[in-house]
Amino acid sequence: MPVPLLWSTPGLSFDSGFQWDGVQADQPKSKPMNIKAITNFATYTAPELSPAALAIHASLTDNAATFGTLPVTLVNLLAHINDYDTKLAAKADRSKSATVLFNAARALLEDDLSDLGNHVNNVAKGDAVKVAESGFPSYDTEHVPNDGPPPAPNDLTLKHSTTSTRVIARYKPGRRPSMNEIQINVTDPMNAAAWVTFGTFSGGRAELTGLTPGAIIWVRVRTLGPKNNNSDWSDPAQIRVL
Repeated sequence: MPVPLLWSTPGLSFDSGFQWDGVQADQPKSKPMNIKAITNFATYTAPELSPAALAIHASLTDNAATFGTLPVTLVNLLAHINDYDTKLAAKADRSKSATVLFNAARALLEDDLSDLGNHVNNVAKGDAVKVAESGFPSYDTEHVPNDGPPPAPNDLTLKHSTTSTRVIARYKPGRRPSMNEIQINVTDPMNAAAWVTFGTFSGGRAELTGLTPGAIIWVRVRTLGPKNNNSDWSDPAQIRVL
């Protein structure tokens, strides 16, 4: 039976002729930083948007040194948040004028948050700690959100409210949660220029107020998507206002 060779076996010598070529074996690469602040708040409901904006304002205030010169000053951001809250409260009377003013205040606040979110991403460069310090909600770029347009809403129906001059629209949004734009037409639904935006509503229900009694109106709806990738318009529905 052969005798196994050991390091201590007499007569063995170590060949030291090998030389290191100076090349190290590949080291495992660290995972790239890939956290991004969201920059589109269209899916936030009306009550959700202000608390999110206030949290961002507080975090950016506490970490001002990290993010340098902001594209929107924190003074202006807070003023726009307060204006949004005022317009949201006024919208409770469901008048058309209050709805128009609220939509304008919301658009301004969403623009602020979009500009600030892009700035945070430019500074953070995917660093999860810095993004968290901004107060922005975030996502992992390895799981990229669907930025494509959502499907068009369907099953649009109109019915009279319990109060005259009001109509209730119900529909199935193309995405949940969702913000949906309602347009009305009081002349010719085939005339694209005659469609007028009435307002933006969350979910699958909208109450249209301040309408003219006896008027025949057409209504259509679309679901808003990120980066202005909105859905197609639904088929229009018709009703006579009481």
